[in-house]
Amino acid sequence: MNKQTNFVIDKILETKSKSVLNVGYRHDSDTTIQKFCDLNDIEWNVIEIWKENCDFLKQNNICQNVFNEDVKNIKNINKKFDAIIWLHGPEHVKWSDFLAFRQDLEDCSNKIILYQAPEGEYPQESLYGNPFEQHVETLFEKQFSEIGYETNNFIDFGEKTFSAWKTFN
Repeated sequence: MNKQTNFVIDKILETKSKSVLNVGYRHDSDTTIQKFCDLNDIEWNVIEIWKENCDFLKQNNICQNVFNEDVKNIKNINKKFDAIIWLHGPEHVKWSDFLAFRQDLEDCSNKIILYQAPEGEYPQESLYGNPFEQHVETLFEKQFSEIGYETNNFIDFGEKTFSAWKTFN
């Protein structure tokens, strides 16, 4: 298990979260956090924009609580979660868009919101026919700390990444 995954699990435990919304999830995603949630009776949910991924999750009994929705429209779900995690995802939207909808994300979280992203330029085109896999933004840890998130960074598998999170009472 990599350092980033351990960090996410530690934050779920620290906040005593009983429900998690994972933003974005594909067929080859690391299932460690999901399995941890399943073993600890933590409700696992996914919001995913690409319908093919949603269908795959349901058809293969990976997750039944799947919302086929753009994270920018998270308020349409009309549900709150203890933890919202968006792992290697914020780089898939423009920073200006992220700033426009991040309050909606925070409003849907009871305890913690946590992001992870590669630090700096990390080009990626669409994958598996999914146009939403393209990286459209270069992000830096400092951008998140400047808007009130706690941050740290990791080097896993030779890639520099960072986490940014905010807890709520």
